[in-house]
Amino acid sequence: MRFSLFGLAALALPLASVGCGGNHEGFTTTDLHGEVVLPAEAATRVFSDIPDPVVDAALIGPVYLGLYPSVKVGILPYTHPEIGPVFQAGIPGDAYPYGGTSLGDIRFPCIEFLKCKVVSGRYVDFDKMVTWFNDTLEIPIVDAHGDPVVDGDYIAQACYDQLRYVGEEEIRLTATKDKNDDGVLDAKDLDFVQQNDGTWKADFTIYQQEYFENVETGTGFTLWGWMDAPSELNNQFTTCDPNDGYQETEYNLDFYAGRAQRDLLNFPSTYIGAGDFVSSAGFVYGSPDDEATILLDQLVTQ
Repeated sequence: MRFSLFGLAALALPLASVGCGGNHEGFTTTDLHGEVVLPAEAATRVFSDIPDPVVDAALIGPVYLGLYPSVKVGILPYTHPEIGPVFQAGIPGDAYPYGGTSLGDIRFPCIEFLKCKVVSGRYVDFDKMVTWFNDTLEIPIVDAHGDPVVDGDYIAQACYDQLRYVGEEEIRLTATKDKNDDGVLDAKDLDFVQQNDGTWKADFTIYQQEYFENVETGTGFTLWGWMDAPSELNNQFTTCDPNDGYQETEYNLDFYAGRAQRDLLNFPSTYIGAGDFVSSAGFVYGSPDDEATILLDQLVTQ
């Protein structure tokens, strides 16, 4: 998992960095590992013209994980990290994260139509991406001229031409690594893999994280996260800024690629809405060696 940074800032609470041998500055910096579990409902949608509910990893939006001083019940209609003072009406208090990462990156999709509509780790290949939009969602992909895109090779070639890439592993949108070593690239090599009980599980790593613990209780910070569900109207993600990121300006192309909002972990409630899933209880670290499991089990309804 690649590390993503979202404008992090530490809160002046009774939390202190823990020293360790060999670090002359007195910091414990380590890779934090764990797993995220999503309920079956997070990857299930009912379509009016399809007899059975559709279950697919493509329905799983980007998942954001943050490390916070604590999480609270009652601040909002869903569990949310503790927030700092509110200085301006209409703007929530800062949650002051210590670090974080994402499962699924909002990346350059190579054609403007797909801006803010796809994340990495959800499609086995570009052909699956095309059939998902054209056939399942019935939101046909079109190119810069308004012509329909019916072949995944068109999207891949657009990436090769615009960014001078030579392989899909450089584009980093589709499955290019045999994660389970079974000799094939398929749905089991995506970020989230469905389990026998219907839930979806993904491993995560937060790289080079400085570890903090409460000097009074000895407990560490709290891991909390949420999933940004794609809009049923156009498959866009609230957490994507359409006016930022890489800018393509070549020939008749002039658009921003979109990127994750820069303050997602500081102000998560700004971007969380109905249909998203959040963690009803954060994972409290007891040591930097803990293997965290966090369940995004709370559906946001308003």
